[in-house]
Amino acid sequence: MMANETAATARYAELMKLQLLGRRFLDREEERRLLEEGLTRYGLSLDQANGLLRASAEEHGTALEAELGKSTRELLKTMADRRGRVSRQDFGRTVAFYRARAGGDLPEAEAQKRVKRLMEEMGLQARPNGRVVRSRRWYRAIES
Repeated sequence: MMANETAATARYAELMKLQLLGRRFLDREEERRLLEEGLTRYGLSLDQANGLLRASAEEHGTALEAELGKSTRELLKTMADRRGRVSRQDFGRTVAFYRARAGGDLPEAEAQKRVKRLMEEMGLQARPNGRVVRSRRWYRAIES
């Protein structure tokens, strides 16, 4: 590594520390913006910028939406029945997991939207809920 490349890497690492200071969650748009800045402003490769971002996030205990999505998808797979349906209770548990991993900074409604989006991406459906009249109204009520 050349001296100016090492200096750029060190400056970008310091920027990551500053950006993640006191943050518990970083969404995809913010993550992308930080990676673009590493590429354009600091001349790093995507792998270098991504590695520094992930290392800094790990060090500061900041959850990245992309990483959180992977673990949430795995949880949804285990919660779904053999027909690919998720119950209301299991959906609620998954939302609670998502919020806990995001550091609790994410509002309940936003976490519900994100988990619903993940379910739709995976082709999972909501299991009808109710004793007399079973419906998916609880799921449809969540804004997309």
